[in-house]
Amino acid sequence: CRATREADEKAEEERELETLRSALRKQWIRTCGIPSQFQNMTWEDLDPDYQTRPQKLCWQWAEKFDLDAPESSPSLVLFSPGPGVGKTLLCSLVATHVTNNWKGDPGTARCPISFETGPRLVQRVRATFNLPEEARYHEREEDVYRELRGVKLLILDDVGKEQPRSYRFTQELYWYLIDERVKARLPVVINSRLPLTGQGSLEELMGKDTVDRLYGMCRGKIIGLKGESYRKLKKIP
Repeated sequence: CRATREADEKAEEERELETLRSALRKQWIRTCGIPSQFQNMTWEDLDPDYQTRPQKLCWQWAEKFDLDAPESSPSLVLFSPGPGVGKTLLCSLVATHVTNNWKGDPGTARCPISFETGPRLVQRVRATFNLPEEARYHEREEDVYRELRGVKLLILDDVGKEQPRSYRFTQELYWYLIDERVKARLPVVINSRLPLTGQGSLEELMGKDTVDRLYGMCRGKIIGLKGESYRKLKKIP
């Protein structure tokens, strides 16, 4: 009958769309900057007895996040005083989770996630300074900012590992990015070994006003990771 035929056609159309979505998801995960060793990992690959609460909180955040309505989500900040506790891995899983949950229109979609590190961000911007005229195809400073200020989800990994020649430079850089994303109501996910305030803090690196904005973006909730390095515990690379 006609109703059955229309239902079958609609189901077939949806299958074709999902095939296109699946291909796009894989492409985005491969190209958005997620470390290659984490691109195929899932939450099930994690040790359930290690960083149990941070795992749960990150999964809940990712599960609620909608790439087609990012303005409804708070930002996410992960902090640990020591290395090797899984901050980068959790951020990678957040990125792959929200990507695999995307069910938008594959015909108009652009990569909605950028996974960047603090040091690489600084290097990218510095590399745009004093370019010769013949470097017309080289990335420009505005190109970097345009990409990162408007992407649906910006993930900044290892913030604080930069070696700034001047805090003024990093403070201006982070202020511009965070301020633009606040205006656009776009969240950011950040992980760092630097505390928000005090000596050797994100306030020094980013500036007091930037950290205040960031605190508001994550609605005052910081996910803390403590304990011994997983690499040391398990004697793995």
